[in-house]
Amino acid sequence: NSKTFRRLAADHATLHSALPPNYLFPTNYDSEDLTQLDVLLAGPEGTPYASGLYKLHLEMPMQYPSAPPTAHFRTRIWHPNVEEATGAVCVDTLKRDWQTKLTLKDVLVTISCLLIQPNPASALNAEAGALLQEDWDAFCRRAKLMTGIHAQVPKDLKDKVQ
Repeated sequence: NSKTFRRLAADHATLHSALPPNYLFPTNYDSEDLTQLDVLLAGPEGTPYASGLYKLHLEMPMQYPSAPPTAHFRTRIWHPNVEEATGAVCVDTLKRDWQTKLTLKDVLVTISCLLIQPNPASALNAEAGALLQEDWDAFCRRAKLMTGIHAQVPKDLKDKVQ
């Protein structure tokens, strides 16, 4: 559908001119397929994810922007709103609060904000959600540990992330 592809092209062009803070494109990124988007998200400062770099994949349906994209972390992350086995992201913006005026940039900002302010009320990772509510310090220790194990910044990207 040409309306979908025009909108996707515009959203991709916006991202290529100015990614939101903490995001970068992977090295040798090829964005010919406008229904797919791969980006790297540096964990926001002040969060247990701050030392990590996460691969994030968005997939846009043919009904975009009438239907929201789906988002998956391709790097394992221990977070209440991310399904641990699949990396699926649960955030209201990509479900019941979706609006056609929202762009891919808005989606990326929302996911970055989710790392800053998790929502244990809609947890896909029940263990992480429960620990966040019961013991914030223990939650942070576990999330930092998992970040160190699964999301280390590659040497060739350290200067771009720091």
